[in-house]
Amino acid sequence: MELLPESLGLWNVLALMLSCFIGAAITTGVGMGGGILVIGMMSLFLPISALIPIHALTQAGAGIIRAFIFRKSVLLRFFGLFAVGTLVGYAIATQFIVVLPESSLKLFLGIGIIVLMFLPTFEVGVVSTRMIIFLGVITGFLTMFVGVMGPIVGAFLASFVKERHIIVGTISWCLSFQNFGKALIFGKLGFDFTAWLFLIVILIFASYLGVIAGKKVLDRSSNSIFKKILKIVCLLLGGKLIVDALLVIL
Repeated sequence: MELLPESLGLWNVLALMLSCFIGAAITTGVGMGGGILVIGMMSLFLPISALIPIHALTQAGAGIIRAFIFRKSVLLRFFGLFAVGTLVGYAIATQFIVVLPESSLKLFLGIGIIVLMFLPTFEVGVVSTRMIIFLGVITGFLTMFVGVMGPIVGAFLASFVKERHIIVGTISWCLSFQNFGKALIFGKLGFDFTAWLFLIVILIFASYLGVIAGKKVLDRSSNSIFKKILKIVCLLLGGKLIVDALLVIL
């Protein structure tokens, strides 16, 4: 049994490892954004049928490492309620997984991210149980089609959390749960991860090194600088989703 599929050469694997390292460093330093880089690189080398499942399991592995490192900087109640909502979102998404147009979802998601992050008055005074569960439902549903939930969770957290480590830690817990759940669902739907396991393991290792590097950057930054970078990243990711959607629609 070969460790890697024949379609992947050494340089392809090295490029994927580099993207996972940089992506994990960005996500750890800012809370989000690295997944876009990783899935963009994967789309160059992996078959479409394998792209989303492998990206989900790789990001789940990196997210679990990040969640462990930030285990003391997480809002556990938020995560628990978010996880409950995510499971409901999964249940709804599996009923529509071949019906909804991805371009429309990307367009509305991109607009929503930018509006949420850049409205100067967007602040949540009281975070209720229903709000957190609803956030989990929406992102759990959307992640099955788009997979860029970090900006939504980050925008919501940034509206009432001031400490950057708690924002990054809570996002890590929430998204690692979502990505792992998504990987399990694709496995249940018939995707066979066996031929890709070695690749996934080395990509998770590269992500681990990126997490370590990103945490050093996060530790040396300040809350005010972090919030500014967070807004810039959200603008870029939201803009990319809108552009991608318009290229398909138009």
